[in-house]
Amino acid sequence: MFARNMLAMAVPALAATIVLTTIVTSGPAEADHVSDLKAQAAQIARDLVLEQLQIGAYQQLSDVDGAKVTRDKMRIETTERQISADTSRVGRDRKRLESEAVSAYINLDPESEGTQILFEGNQSDAFARAEYEDVTTGDANLTIDALRTDENGLNAERTVLEQQEAQDQATANQQAGQASAARQTQVELNSKQSEVTGQLAVAVAQQQAAQAAAAAKAVQAAQAAAPPVSRSPSAGQSGTTATQPASATATQGTPTGASTGDPALPPFLQCVLRVESGGNYNAVSPGGAYLGGFQFSQPTWNEAAQLAGMPQLVNVPPNDATPAEQDDLAIALYDADGQQPWDDSCRNS
Repeated sequence: MFARNMLAMAVPALAATIVLTTIVTSGPAEADHVSDLKAQAAQIARDLVLEQLQIGAYQQLSDVDGAKVTRDKMRIETTERQISADTSRVGRDRKRLESEAVSAYINLDPESEGTQILFEGNQSDAFARAEYEDVTTGDANLTIDALRTDENGLNAERTVLEQQEAQDQATANQQAGQASAARQTQVELNSKQSEVTGQLAVAVAQQQAAQAAAAAKAVQAAQAAAPPVSRSPSAGQSGTTATQPASATATQGTPTGASTGDPALPPFLQCVLRVESGGNYNAVSPGGAYLGGFQFSQPTWNEAAQLAGMPQLVNVPPNDATPAEQDDLAIALYDADGQQPWDDSCRNS
């Protein structure tokens, strides 16, 4: 039992040493790859934040320029309306002045007939008509010139406003183009981030798999290097005992060639094997609740399998296990609970 416990303590320690050596010697390259991917992911995240800020700035500038363009259009529309109104007013004033001039010319002398005034008359009347024509024509021309000046000024203002609108529109288009380019960069960064994240996940999984494989190899190497534990063959393996079918019961008496106990078992367990089943590892109690050479119940057997580090035997009927496996589980239970689980008659053995 001492040798068994020493081996159980030595194997994990040796395995831990080999695993540590393996991870230390094979890990740096994988760790560097994972670190590089993490650094790339962090840099992409920072670049995304900067791009989002840049997009916001471009969008704000584009909105400001768009507002300028809208104001320019409104001013141009106002100017065009004013030009149209002035043009109409000039036309109306021209017609009114022409009408007034003709009327005054015809009615220059209320006592004279219109035909005589137009085609006949004395010299003083002709001079008066000429003077009046000069006055009325001059006034009309001055008014028309002033209106034309206003019209030219408005046209010039409209030209300036149209140029300003074109400039503002070009600026707005430029800002919109920059915002679109920034959004495209953001899409590319998102794609790159997804790619790096996937590579990082694969690299971490490969690193973990490599560490697990190294640990498994270390355990195998430790088990292979450990000296074998010498133990006498059990009664069921010695060749001197004839096995009995699983349907046989302990109450049928000791079968032909039944074992009297494995010499490697503690004296107490040798006594238990004889008393419980007469050394028959295939024995089954009359009620079917207790099985094997040590008459394990299934729950107790499952607990012993865990204690022995043999989980593959959980839920396996005890009498279906090999004699060596039954001995190992009996020893594990005995080491854990002492003599308590078995018959009192063997407690002084």
